[in-house]
Amino acid sequence: MARQLYERRKTAARHEGFCLDEARARQRREENSSFAKVSEQYLEWAQEHKPRSVSFRQVALNRLNESFGTRQLASITTQDIEKHQKRRRKEGVSPATINRERTVLSHLFAMAIKWKLAEHNPVKDTEKLREDNVNPRPLSEEEELRLFAVLPEHYKPIVTFALNTGLRLGELQAQHWADVDMEAGILRVTKPKSGKHETVPLNTTAFTLLTELDKSGELVFPRMPKKMSDLFIKYARKAGLDDISFHDLRDTFVSRLAVNANPTTIMALARHRDFRTTQRYLKLDDNHLKQAVESIVSAKNDDLIGTITGTEM
Repeated sequence: MARQLYERRKTAARHEGFCLDEARARQRREENSSFAKVSEQYLEWAQEHKPRSVSFRQVALNRLNESFGTRQLASITTQDIEKHQKRRRKEGVSPATINRERTVLSHLFAMAIKWKLAEHNPVKDTEKLREDNVNPRPLSEEEELRLFAVLPEHYKPIVTFALNTGLRLGELQAQHWADVDMEAGILRVTKPKSGKHETVPLNTTAFTLLTELDKSGELVFPRMPKKMSDLFIKYARKAGLDDISFHDLRDTFVSRLAVNANPTTIMALARHRDFRTTQRYLKLDDNHLKQAVESIVSAKNDDLIGTITGTEM
C-alpha cells in the first residue's frame, strides 16, 4: 500500500513538473513571438538564405505589419487574415499582390513553427484570391468629367495628381515635400511599392497643381483621409461608376500613356518590374498595325516605287 502511494506521488510530481515546464516554454514563446519580432527574424533569415527575394519579402512584411505588427503570433486567426485581405482589396490592391503577401505570411508562420515560436499556420485555412480579372479599367474622358462633377473640391487635387503621375494611393498618402524637386520637375516616390528608388517626371498639370499647394508641412497631401479608398468609391458610385476603385486612376494614367508612348517608355513611367504587366495596357487593333507599317515608309521608298512602275516624276 505504501509502495503504491509512493508511485502515485512520484507520477504526480513528474506530471506537475512537465506541466510547469510546458507553461514556462509557452510563456517564453509568447514573449519572443510578437509578429513584429518574428518578422524581423524572418527577414534576417531571408537575407542569409534568400537574398534575391529580400526586397519582395520586405515590401510584403511592411504591409502585413500594418495589420499584425502589434499582435502576438499565436493570437492571429484565419478570420484576421481574411479581414486583412478584404482591407487590402478595398484599398484597390490587386489580387495578385494580396496573394503574394499571403505567400510570405504563410512562409513566415512555417518558419516560426520550425523555430518553436508558433504551433500552427492559420494561413493554410485561407483561400487565394482569383487573379483572372487582369484587364485594366481606365476612365474615359466622359467618365472623368462625371467623377469630377460629384467630387468635393478638397479631393480634386488628389485625384488629379493620381491621374497625372500614376502614383498609388499608399504612395500619395506617404509622399513628402522633401522628395519633390520643383526646380527639376521630378518627384522621388517617398515610399514606393517596390521598396526601390523610383522617380516620376511631373507633367504641366501635376507641376502646376503642386505650385498651388501649401508646403508648410511634411506631407504633400496632409489632410488625405485614411479611408480615402472608401470615400473615392462612394463618389464614384454617385457618378454612376459602379466598377471603379482608386487604383483605376493609375490604370487611366498608364492607358493614356499607351496612346503615344512606346512600350519601354510606358514600362518606365508606370514603374512596372515585369513587362507582362505593361503588356496588359498595349491594345493593338488593325488601325494601330496599319499605322505601324506605314511609319517605315519614306520619300526614298516612294521614289523607288515610282522607278519600278515607270511612273517616276
